[in-house]
Amino acid sequence: MAKPTRILFVADLHGSAVCFRKFVNAAQVYRAGVLLVGGDIAAKTMTPIFPESGGWSATVEGETRTAHSSEELARLEGWLRDGATVPYRTPKNDWLELIADRTEADRVFLELELEELRRSLAWARERLRGVGARLLLGLGNDDLTPMEEVIAADGFAELTDREILHLDDHHELLTLPYSNPTPWSTHRELPEPEIARFLDAKVARLENPAQSVFNLHVPPHNTSLDIAPRLDQNLVKVMTPGGEPDLVHVGSTAVRASLERHQPLLGLHGHIHESKGSTQIGRTVAINPGSAYTEGTLLGAVVDLVPKGIRATMMTTG
Repeated sequence: MAKPTRILFVADLHGSAVCFRKFVNAAQVYRAGVLLVGGDIAAKTMTPIFPESGGWSATVEGETRTAHSSEELARLEGWLRDGATVPYRTPKNDWLELIADRTEADRVFLELELEELRRSLAWARERLRGVGARLLLGLGNDDLTPMEEVIAADGFAELTDREILHLDDHHELLTLPYSNPTPWSTHRELPEPEIARFLDAKVARLENPAQSVFNLHVPPHNTSLDIAPRLDQNLVKVMTPGGEPDLVHVGSTAVRASLERHQPLLGLHGHIHESKGSTQIGRTVAINPGSAYTEGTLLGAVVDLVPKGIRATMMTTG
């Protein structure tokens, strides 16, 4: 009996350093040969660390922590990274000027985010040395496009976004590193017709679509994988008519159509953190592991691929 190709799939880490560490370390826990991130690697925010008399301080959600030595400063920055935000050492006056200039703030955030990515990749390379696991990274709608170049240049991690990758001798990986439009107008969104064209062009390059894995950041529309609470016009408050959250389907119609048409072996999705689960679309097994990055909890899915199909799937929490 052929040894399965074991994939550990996660998505929507959003800059949580503790979740990324758990993910990389899980290669040995689950004996996974392929570690796959399905988008939204980047943090959404940066947090200033202000110099003070004799030290530094940072505040997140009303909690302030201070540092009075280089060791304590390193721990302070680690606390911020584990909390899914990018640390930025800066005088308070400079920070106030920065946040008043959106263009400059975006430039600084990009530089910091790329440096954080390089830092994470270097740590993963060292940790996975000799383990025999591949690290495959795809981007999502909240990621920054220059991150592609950092991953492509890494030499150990593999960028999934541009090429069809072979997972083994029988299974190929196709990636959609975008979402359909969201209310937040995030970095990497495409209208549904463009998603359809993108996927058709990618599928045309597959040797065997029926034995392939579709790594599509956004889940298929009108399934158990794309349900999210409807928000008010300010995109803050959950609408609760009758006292219960108003749930709506927000996935991609083009993604669903592609899965229905091409019937790949497996669809791996993220984007909708609340919709952890799996479903069938024809013969296709579609999975969204969900995300609990704000809690520092890693949600994932383990899938065993064998030459003729899927031997087993398992949802993970840790």
